[in-house]
Amino acid sequence: MKLKFEEWLVEQEIDKNSEANELFIESITCYKASAYRAALLFSFLGFQTIIKYRIQNSKPAENYVLGEWDQLKRNLQNDDLWDKVIVESIKNKSKPIFKVSEDLREQYAFWKNRRNDSAHAKGNTISYPHVESFWLFLQSNLSKFVVNGGREFILQGIKNHFDPTRTPVDAAIEPIIKKINTSIDIIDYQDFLQKLKNFSIDYDSKLSGDSMNDNLANMWHSLFQLPEAYCNVLVDFLISEPSFCLRILRSKQQVVQFFHNKSTFIRVLWKKDLKRDSDYKVFVELLRYNIIPEGQISEATNHMLEHISPSIFDEDNAWWHGEEGIINEDDRLILLDRGFFIEFEKAAFENRKVVYDFNWGNFNKELFIYYVKYIGLNEQFVELINEALNKVNPPFKLRDELRSFYKKNPEYLEKHNKISETSGYEMPKSLSNLL
Repeated sequence: MKLKFEEWLVEQEIDKNSEANELFIESITCYKASAYRAALLFSFLGFQTIIKYRIQNSKPAENYVLGEWDQLKRNLQNDDLWDKVIVESIKNKSKPIFKVSEDLREQYAFWKNRRNDSAHAKGNTISYPHVESFWLFLQSNLSKFVVNGGREFILQGIKNHFDPTRTPVDAAIEPIIKKINTSIDIIDYQDFLQKLKNFSIDYDSKLSGDSMNDNLANMWHSLFQLPEAYCNVLVDFLISEPSFCLRILRSKQQVVQFFHNKSTFIRVLWKKDLKRDSDYKVFVELLRYNIIPEGQISEATNHMLEHISPSIFDEDNAWWHGEEGIINEDDRLILLDRGFFIEFEKAAFENRKVVYDFNWGNFNKELFIYYVKYIGLNEQFVELINEALNKVNPPFKLRDELRSFYKKNPEYLEKHNKISETSGYEMPKSLSNLL
C-alpha cells in the first residue's frame, strides 16, 4: 500500500531529478522498516538536493551578478561544501535567493537541526512523528523554495504549460493551480494575478475573436477552485479589469456565478458590457445562478431585447457558433423559468412593438422564429404578425425570416393559416402566396 507521501512525490514529478528521487525512495524504505533516523536523514537530503537542482538550473536571483551566481553554482558542485551553501543561502536575509517568510526560515532551521540529531546520534529521540511531520512540511512548502519566490515558480510553470514544445496540448493545468495557495502568500496574490493577466493578453493576442482562448479561460476558471481567501482576491482583481474579465466570461460563462455578491458589477455587466449576440449565453448564466435581483429581471430582459441581437437563437447558425454556442435546451428551460419569454410576449404583443416598432421587429427576427418553434403558434402571435406584415411598411427582415422558416416547415404555415381563418384575421399576401 502506498503512503500518501509516495503519491504526493509522483504528483510532483520528483523523478525529473533522479538523485533526489532515489533519496526519497530510500527514506520511504527506511520508514517502513522503522529506521526513522535514517528516514528523516534521507528525506532532508532529498529536499536539499532539490534546492541544489533548482539553483543550478535557474537564472541569477535578484541582486546577484552573473559572476557571483556562477561561483555559487560551482560551490554547489563541491561535495564538501554544497550542503552548507544551501543552509546559508536559505538563512541569508540580506540577499535572499528564496523569498520565504521568517517563519518558514525558522521551520527550515528546526528540521535542519533534527537532521543533525539523526546524523550525529544526538540525545534527542527521533521517531515516526518526526518523519511524517517533515513530509508534511515538504508538501506544504517545497514549492515556496524556488529562486526569486513562489510567484515566479508558478508563473513559469503556467508558461511552460502553454508552450506546446514542452507540454502536450491536452495536459491538465489543475496540478499547477493547486500549488498556488502553498506557493504564493495571499498578500502577493494580486501581483501574481497581474502578471498572469499580462501573460494571458500576450498569449491571446496571437489568436482572434471576442472571447478568450478556451485553454486560457479554463485556467482562469480553475483559479476559483482555490480557498475562499484567494477567490475573493481574484474576484476583486477581475472587477478592476472589466474588459479582461468580459473576455473570460464570454468563453467560460459559468464563471459569472462567483460574482454573485457584486451587485454593482453585475448591473454594469448586463446594462453596459453585454453587446454581442453570444452575450446571451452570459445572460442565461446570470439567470441560472439567480444573480440578477428579482426586481431587475424584467428590466434586464427588455434591455437584452432592445440592444442585443438574438441571432444566437437561430439554430441554423450552429455551424458558426458551434453547438455549445447557441441557445440550447438547457438554456431554454432557464429562460422559460425566469420569465424571459413572458417579457418577450409583453413587449411584442401586449405593447404591440411588432406592429408599431419597425426596427424592434426586424432586430428580434430570430427570436420570433424561436418562439414559434418552442413556445408555439397561438392566436395572439398570428393576430399581431398578420397586422404587422399587412402594413404598407412591414418589418421586412422579420417577414423574410418568417417566409424562409415557413417554406422549410410548411406545417407551421398551415397552422398559421388555420388560426387566421378561424379567428377572422387577414392573412398577409407575403405568407398566403406560399400556400
